[in-house]
Amino acid sequence: MKNRKFVIGLIALVVANVIWGLMAPIIKGLLNMDVMSGMTVSALRIMGGTILFWLINFLAPAKMVKREKVQKKDWLMLVFGGIVYIVGTMALTNIGAEYTYPVDAVVCCSTAPLFALACGAIFYYHKFPAFTKILGVLLGLFGVLIFIFTTEDNPAMHVSNPFIGDILCVISQICNAVYLVFFVEITSRYTAFTMMKWMFTFACVAILPFTITDVMAVPWATLSGEAVFDLTYIVILASFVCYLLISLAQHSVTPTLIAMGNYIQPLTAAIASIIIGMAVITVYNIIATALIFIGVILVQRNTGKLQTKV
Repeated sequence: MKNRKFVIGLIALVVANVIWGLMAPIIKGLLNMDVMSGMTVSALRIMGGTILFWLINFLAPAKMVKREKVQKKDWLMLVFGGIVYIVGTMALTNIGAEYTYPVDAVVCCSTAPLFALACGAIFYYHKFPAFTKILGVLLGLFGVLIFIFTTEDNPAMHVSNPFIGDILCVISQICNAVYLVFFVEITSRYTAFTMMKWMFTFACVAILPFTITDVMAVPWATLSGEAVFDLTYIVILASFVCYLLISLAQHSVTPTLIAMGNYIQPLTAAIASIIIGMAVITVYNIIATALIFIGVILVQRNTGKLQTKV
């Protein structure tokens, strides 16, 4: 029975990361249609996720979804998490995807463990990291810098400013790292479903006033079938199903293995982007990706609490 739960959790983990990896070229394709901005996609992603979480909350039987009462002291943290983690991570990643290559965006979005380690060592409860972890952070950051300073514009692929795009994707992972470090205590008190339900809700409240005009301005009646498919994939699969799959995986798969699952994303994004002509892999890409992955591996050795999500 235990092995069966582990296999189910492992399958859920792999499927979630493949979906997230494929999201990079899909969201780039949607943005290239010029029917909506990255910020609008973020708003739709957050709004759709919020609606789906609450539908499951009301419709699913109690044995499937635990209804938990949130303590008063935790409400402010959930609001903070909704703004910093959900809005910050999603919006900055989606806006960054407007300006850079899908593969660059996904690789830059795998750096959260590097920033989480540094943030935890400086501001919170982690003891000063060992030399290998410091080396991992430095290698990873060096890899990010290679990405940022060597990627060139390519108007033919709708890559207008990869420097800005990569920077935004890295900042999104700093937001992710803040969540990973400062929410360790609260995540031990509630299920992932409860956490995501409320954080998506507060994120929706925060982003809606600034994006409702853009959402209403989308030419919904004339959207192509491809645009509808892309948006459905992003909102339902990548923003709702994946979080539920990761929630399922957390019950039987170790946090370290969940974090390691993120390496599936760049590989998936690279293969898909090359096939559809959205990416050209250069020597700089390979070197930078290798440095980031080596850095993350060094950082995550014996660091079970570091987990990342797109």
